Amino acid sequence: MKTGFLRLCAGVTMSLLMGGQAASASEQANYPSRTVSIIVPTTPGGTADILARLVAPKLSLMWKQPVIVENKPGAGTLVGTDYAAGAKPDGYTFLLTFNELATLPAINKNTKVDVVKDFERIGKIGTLPVLILANPKVQANTLKELIDEARQNPGKLTYASNGSGGVLQLYTEMFKQEANIDLLHVPYKGALEASTAMLAGEVDVLVQFANGNVKNYVKAGRTKPYAVASAERLKDLPEVPTTAEAGLPSLKLEAWYGIFAPAGTPKWIIDKVNKDFIEAMQLPEVRERLNGIGMSVETSTPEEFDAFFKNEYRRWTDLIVNAGIQSN
Repeated sequence: MKTGFLRLCAGVTMSLLMGGQAASASEQANYPSRTVSIIVPTTPGGTADILARLVAPKLSLMWKQPVIVENKPGAGTLVGTDYAAGAKPDGYTFLLTFNELATLPAINKNTKVDVVKDFERIGKIGTLPVLILANPKVQANTLKELIDEARQNPGKLTYASNGSGGVLQLYTEMFKQEANIDLLHVPYKGALEASTAMLAGEVDVLVQFANGNVKNYVKAGRTKPYAVASAERLKDLPEVPTTAEAGLPSLKLEAWYGIFAPAGTPKWIIDKVNKDFIEAMQLPEVRERLNGIGMSVETSTPEEFDAFFKNEYRRWTDLIVNAGIQSN
């Protein structure tokens, strides 16, 4: 893409001007030497924003420089993403975002940013597991029974999402694909409204983040938990099987969060920021706060995150195109 190419060229030029890998020892020792910005492409109060504001003060103490969080919401994270992609690749602007970045080009036809070429992947920092749930009035008591019921009555069972093209629709469409079933989509304005609709019996099924509120619904018996779409059972919901244990070993779903930099940011900066983010994420007070909102600390190297992101990009793009999903 032309835009991505121009940004990449600009990034390479900036990297060369800064010395790239040949940056002097004093440059590296003095980095950062001024305020660092973490761009969050959502409104304040969301999980990404909470995560950024939790870690920013820790990095500020490490770096002895201000680290500020800038919220730039709009167009389904497109506004903030585009802003971060166009920033100078000098190590003073980073993007803290989540799995929606991998789906952005396929979902939003106005996207001009190339999410693969216009960013360097710094590292994965956390995940939220995903639960497959149903209103207690649904007859099926296990995931297998739910799948059997859906196959016997295609399109009869309904599911809620946080809007057409929203992440809850994508999760459920992936579930439908892996289970080879048909469920009727009922979109709502947001994830909270989708959860409320399932609890009230307006819809049958919900594939939702396993955050604190949702776990409380399960513990109170207000919803049927069929499975958690992760490799291991949840510590605070040990009775809920994994999707592999419930009969769908290929279904893996998670909300992941990671750090990105504009393309062309020098490798030594990428490695330093990755190391320091990991150190901040391991602090007891950070882990405790994240556990409170249901998030697991999960870090990676830049190389691991690069491979992971590219796989996510291919996986979700294929699903969106094949299912004909469009954003509202």
